[in-house]
Amino acid sequence: MNLVKTLMGRRQFLVAAGVASTCALTCKKLAGFETRAAMAAEQAATAGIKAAGNRCPHLLSPLKIGNRVLKNRIMHCVAPVYTLQGPENFPTDAWRNHYSNIAKNAAIVTMETSFGPYPKKYHTKEESFALWSWEHISNNKWENIPPVHNYLERAVEDIHSEGALIVFGSNTGDVGDAVVAGDVGSESGSDGLGGENVQGGMSPSQLGSSGGQGGAEGGRGGAPGGQGGMPGMGQASAKSVADIVKEAKELEEKGYDLYQMDSPTREAVQAVRAATNLLIISTGGMGGPGGRGGSNTNKPSEAQIAQAVDSAKKLEGLADILMMKGGGSAGASWEASKYDAGASYYYAEAIKKAGVKIITMIGGGMYDPIKNDEYIAKGITDMVGMTRPLFADMELVKKISAGRADDVIPCIQCQNCHAESMSKGPHFARCTVNPKWAVPLYKLKGIEAPLMKKKVAVIGGGPAGMKAALVAAERGHKVTLFEKDATLGGLQKYTDYTPWVWTYKNFKDYMVNQVKKAGIELKLNTKATRDMLKAAGYDTVLVATGSDVVASRMKGADAGNVFNIMTSYSNRKALGKNVVMIGAGKFGTEAALSMALDGYKVTVLSPGPDMIDPDDIGPHNVTAQTTLYRSNPNFKYFLNTTVKDISGGKVTYTDAKGAENSLQADSIVIWNGLKARTDDATNFAGAADEVLLVGDCTGEKGRINRAIRSAFFVASRV
Repeated sequence: MNLVKTLMGRRQFLVAAGVASTCALTCKKLAGFETRAAMAAEQAATAGIKAAGNRCPHLLSPLKIGNRVLKNRIMHCVAPVYTLQGPENFPTDAWRNHYSNIAKNAAIVTMETSFGPYPKKYHTKEESFALWSWEHISNNKWENIPPVHNYLERAVEDIHSEGALIVFGSNTGDVGDAVVAGDVGSESGSDGLGGENVQGGMSPSQLGSSGGQGGAEGGRGGAPGGQGGMPGMGQASAKSVADIVKEAKELEEKGYDLYQMDSPTREAVQAVRAATNLLIISTGGMGGPGGRGGSNTNKPSEAQIAQAVDSAKKLEGLADILMMKGGGSAGASWEASKYDAGASYYYAEAIKKAGVKIITMIGGGMYDPIKNDEYIAKGITDMVGMTRPLFADMELVKKISAGRADDVIPCIQCQNCHAESMSKGPHFARCTVNPKWAVPLYKLKGIEAPLMKKKVAVIGGGPAGMKAALVAAERGHKVTLFEKDATLGGLQKYTDYTPWVWTYKNFKDYMVNQVKKAGIELKLNTKATRDMLKAAGYDTVLVATGSDVVASRMKGADAGNVFNIMTSYSNRKALGKNVVMIGAGKFGTEAALSMALDGYKVTVLSPGPDMIDPDDIGPHNVTAQTTLYRSNPNFKYFLNTTVKDISGGKVTYTDAKGAENSLQADSIVIWNGLKARTDDATNFAGAADEVLLVGDCTGEKGRINRAIRSAFFVASRV
């Protein structure tokens, strides 16, 4: 078998094994490994794929609109990737490669540009924290000069060559002045979302003898009829018909295929159609419930649905596509259940039942290709918006068309692709679950082919260990994964005990299934030791021993009604009705909110000025997540507290002003953070000629995205 056939055979071997990425090809895997196995697996894989078939025939079916034919029913919607490049004054290879990959999947690609004023002025923190934050991470650096437009023309051609159409989304390069400080600042500071010491909670004077409810009511999203769109997106209400036509013609000349008109008049649409060959896409001004709030529902009211139908009727014969977004699954760790239907689902359903003749596209939480296919098959909608799922898996359409929907990497909706922090950094785009997305090409090209097939041991079955094992197996090595517990998942096993973090459970379960399908030898209930591994003759040991929850040494923490954060999940039924949560942050607040959503009365004592550091949840999650816990009637909290002791079910603490207070509780949950198992990891030194550490045990604890990236790149060296 020649080199090309060997590589093709190995690719089929990976498909047969169910491996999610094509790292073996990217990583220049040696073609000579397992030639016979590859040939046999190639035949088995082909038979398996034919048997499985395309599980999303409706989602991937073509759709004729006017004189254009869409290759499938997927639209990539507005999702500016603010940190995909550096200070270059043009769209870089990373930016163009991103859109090219999107176009391989979606029939319609929404493109955001980043033209900004030159010379560029940058602000200091002292001048404006909000503007400093925005300027530090955003792509608002393109210079409006002919050579830059040449690059943009190349990007347009790249998208068209993949059979996709393009709609102009927005220009993010000139919106810095519109940034609201509260979107990027701290919860309690002057640039943040709230007051001086207690944001959303109660001050001592407000508390009184019986306690008080922390947090103001969270607002609902906009109702149908509000103006949609981002700055620079389609028609503005003040534009004349002549201005609209001028803009549409300019966009068509630049290579765009659709024009967005949010609340179009018949005169404007007719003028655009007469002057261009653009398809017209409109939101009809539809908004919808903007999130779950305390009620955990996305369903709009009957009045909202009626208004949506009325808006759609007015667009019949005007717009080619009615785009509806709103009320979907947003803010991963706080959702009610798997892929709940969003407001747009109910709008589209009602519009179809009313017999309105218009192509509908629904977005906002449409992450599951199987469900999306069902929506189209049932006649609920004609198209769906899928955006971040295409970041999580750049081969999504390729996999589902081959009957491999189970191999699609699930997006966990963390929104770290928009930047993990707008103030502290890191200031670059990345995907938590897909370590290859937005990675510079030099980094991927730097992955060298393995020199020989190795016997590899992986220690630890958490996210990092599973990812390391998968990558090593993809590279052709014989891999054994050791896990001391009876099941894989590591700390992420807590997701098995609560429905509120279902996106993380999805990813954990996906990883477990991939390991089981990849031909990796599993040794569960096995605590590996250095001597054991050395005696077995492993060439390489990848250590992924992870982190442990820090045990509290607080006085009274050993009482029977005191739980750590993990047992508060796994032994939820043992909790009493009234719970005091000591500790906050992302994980502490998440645990407290899950208890409140389960009906427990929860009071959180946060040691710091915030419930959640905005830098821990990303800029786009600050408002969504704080709104949800503020609006929940079972949830209250106090900031800047210091807990003194626990005694007889009573928690004594000092508040922000130094006054001593106490809370009576049926149960107490303590969150003290994580401690990396660095000592355990270093004990494996000498277990093999090559011992490499990945994930939390390196000391970089508590971040799934960093654990996955660490595992991918370190294992790619083996």
